Amino acid sequence: MLEAGLGGVQEGVQRMEMSMMGKMHQLEETINKLSEALISSKALLSNKGESSHSNTNRESNSRPMHEENETNQKISLASFHLEGEANQWWQWARRTYREERRTMTWEAFEEELWTRFGPTDCEDFDEALSHIKQVGSLHDYQSEFEKLGNRVHGWTQKALVGTFMGGLKPEIAEGIRMFKPQSLKEAISLARMKDE
Repeated sequence: MLEAGLGGVQEGVQRMEMSMMGKMHQLEETINKLSEALISSKALLSNKGESSHSNTNRESNSRPMHEENETNQKISLASFHLEGEANQWWQWARRTYREERRTMTWEAFEEELWTRFGPTDCEDFDEALSHIKQVGSLHDYQSEFEKLGNRVHGWTQKALVGTFMGGLKPEIAEGIRMFKPQSLKEAISLARMKDE
């Protein structure tokens, strides 16, 4: 009985870790997209109405300041989206850097964030994906499967389909196995139809 309870706790911790990793991944993607948009809009504004000669002089004189401002904007944008525990961590990290009179670079921000919330070196996403099981709703299972799937490389469609099907609740898997889905997209679609 104690082992069953411990297994449930371990599953809960794994789900929480995977959820945090998914949120980190989404945050990183959002930051990258917003940074690209910010950089391109700044480039358009700085080129508007100026000759290339004056633009070159201005850029060479202001590059370090521009890069520092850009880094601050990226960090501000990223930290704006932090909530709960992540926001508490950010408040502490920012205060620590200020008290130590250190400058928070984008690289330092990323490293600090990954150190605190990222996966540890001992986590094996291939193993986690190969052992995934549907314990709740199909939506939750699909989300967890996709999060893990984003962390693995080299898996064939056949392997992904087999793993997805093998992790489904038996009543769903049995109803779609006869269709022999050839792609993960097809397997997910069939599972969703069967689940409705």
